[in-house]
Amino acid sequence: VVSTQSTESSGINAEYGVFGTLRQVEEAVWRLSNLMPADSVCHDLISWTPEVALSGDLKPVDLLENTVCIGRVTHVTSPECVWVQICRSVTGTDYLAQLATLTDNITDTLGRKIYDMRKSLLPVSEIKEGTSCAVLLESRGYRGTVICPGTPDNDVHQVRLVDFGTPHSFTELFRLDSYYLAMPALAVKCSLAHIAKVEGDPVWPESASKYLGDMLAECFVKVRVVEAGHIPKVELYTELGPNNKNSKYVNRELVYDAYATWID
Repeated sequence: VVSTQSTESSGINAEYGVFGTLRQVEEAVWRLSNLMPADSVCHDLISWTPEVALSGDLKPVDLLENTVCIGRVTHVTSPECVWVQICRSVTGTDYLAQLATLTDNITDTLGRKIYDMRKSLLPVSEIKEGTSCAVLLESRGYRGTVICPGTPDNDVHQVRLVDFGTPHSFTELFRLDSYYLAMPALAVKCSLAHIAKVEGDPVWPESASKYLGDMLAECFVKVRVVEAGHIPKVELYTELGPNNKNSKYVNRELVYDAYATWID
């Protein structure tokens, strides 16, 4: 909504409703402002309020047992903590295309000229572990979840980008409009099925994580869900696996190269 108010001499007040995409709204408001009489004052009351707004937390894509989808590994802590970005669902939904549009819109929301960013900053009192937020990283807007809030002595917040699984540090967090909760978080924390640490190793070696990261860098994988749950157990196949002879069965490759042992 744009509210205009003229001087006392004319006494004319008006309000206009502007609807459309973020870029269309910005352009329309700019045109309206330029059409106002020279003695008028334009009050920007714009707010992005979609007709259907969803509320709640950023839930990840639901991986069902014995299903196969397309994804890519975006962050690895260990073979038991592999963040997989789901790119195409079992039913064929192209999540990457949706993510590109969503990221553009969040970037527009936080960066356009008529938007007062101070109004959307999350106050420190509302920032807790698990808080959903929007963040700006290299001038692009992303969805995030707070994994470690800052303190009175340190205002740096640790946030995980929910569509990539990667952790980052931010000093400013923004409110995430409920509209942006409609699409599930694309990064799912998974555990590789059928493998365990080598006997005698108390923890997974860092070399195992590096091996996975190097093998799967910029590589799409087929994700077969062996066991659903809070942390799904999955099999990962490179190329066009699991039925393509040129694909690598990632779980077994870890065993072949002595980073893990095989279990049933």
